[in-house]
Amino acid sequence: MSARFRRTAARLWPDSLFRRLAIILFGGLLAAHVLSFGLVAFNVFGLSREIGDDYFIRYIATAVAILDRVKPEERSAWLERLSRPTYRYVLGDGGEIEAAPPKRRQESLARLRAMLGAGHDAKSIFYLDPLNRRRLGWLVHLKDGSPLMVEFVAQRTVISPWLPTAFAVQLFALAFLTWIAVKLATQPLVRLERAANSLGSDLRGELLPEDGPKEVARAATAFNAMQRRIAGQAVERIQILAGIARRLQTPITRMRLRADFLGDSDAKERLQGDLQEMQTLVKQGLALARGRDELSKQRCQTDLHALIDSLVCDYSDAGKSLRFSGERGVTILTHPQALRRIMINLIDNGLKFGEDVEVAIDAQRSNGITITVSDRGPGIPDEHLKSVFLPFYRVEASRNRETGGTGLGLAIAQQLASALRGTLTLANRDGGGLEARLEFLR
Repeated sequence: MSARFRRTAARLWPDSLFRRLAIILFGGLLAAHVLSFGLVAFNVFGLSREIGDDYFIRYIATAVAILDRVKPEERSAWLERLSRPTYRYVLGDGGEIEAAPPKRRQESLARLRAMLGAGHDAKSIFYLDPLNRRRLGWLVHLKDGSPLMVEFVAQRTVISPWLPTAFAVQLFALAFLTWIAVKLATQPLVRLERAANSLGSDLRGELLPEDGPKEVARAATAFNAMQRRIAGQAVERIQILAGIARRLQTPITRMRLRADFLGDSDAKERLQGDLQEMQTLVKQGLALARGRDELSKQRCQTDLHALIDSLVCDYSDAGKSLRFSGERGVTILTHPQALRRIMINLIDNGLKFGEDVEVAIDAQRSNGITITVSDRGPGIPDEHLKSVFLPFYRVEASRNRETGGTGLGLAIAQQLASALRGTLTLANRDGGGLEARLEFLR
């Protein structure tokens, strides 16, 4: 098998398990059905042909016996009466004798000679029909030596009018049953995929039903056990992080109080700056640990324009300059507090590292809603666009530590966006700046 043939076959072969199973199952059933139909037809038609040949020879022998007994001048009147739809009789000899008839024809001629008895002969001949076409026939001599030709008339094969309809109904039944069988076989995989996607965004996803066939029930049980283990480990780590962050607040507070007694000096200012950075880091760590706890509340329909507009107004009241545009009346089923935290982190990044910040809502697409936060800052090198979502990851070339960044803002936003079944991406803008895109499917 050549490499080119393998590549062509790989392109034609579907990539879906559902389609592959359907093609294999339906192809096998169709081949078996056609083979069975052919064997039955061969058996029926073969048996009918044998019986028909026997009657055919008897008819010819009877016709010859009748023509032997009538007067020669009356024989022409009997030819039409003795003819059949598939053959007719002609007085005379106008054919070419077949030199080597097939075995089946030789056997039929021998049976005809045996039925005719002595004084008769039967041979296979070829004759020309009125359209000058070569046809097959037999030549028989009567007792008085007169030649009699049996000309075979070609007939169109006739089948029952209901047979094509019945065959089409059978094919439809095969296709329908194949679809049901493959659907039942692949449905557990679809449920497993949905559960896995839910687990990727929400560790509190619903468990798979542990029923159905034995293999499916075992796979569901194993998946549920894995989901519980992962959720337990994640909760344990979050609790450890939250515990460490809470306990760090007390020594940080004591150190700040002690720093107040150092008097005015450069060491005091540097120490207070470090303590402030530690305090910010602890708060961000708590926010990261508590991020999923905010999603325990029930979702509700939220006016997206009103939520972001109130947030922009808060920034404006604080003296921050940013623009907002978007369609009014756009609602989304979400957790308002989690979405608000995402927007705060994105807007803070835009104000902190750039200028000319703009927030926009795009709800024109039929399949989703997009919220963009764009700025005209230095942007992020392309090779770091995905890494900045990792906790504590910082791009020193464009994000200066003096701004107070901890490397957790985008990580928290990404975590909450994933939990809200949204997608958060970053892209550099033409002409400089960064654009954060938060997309939700309807």
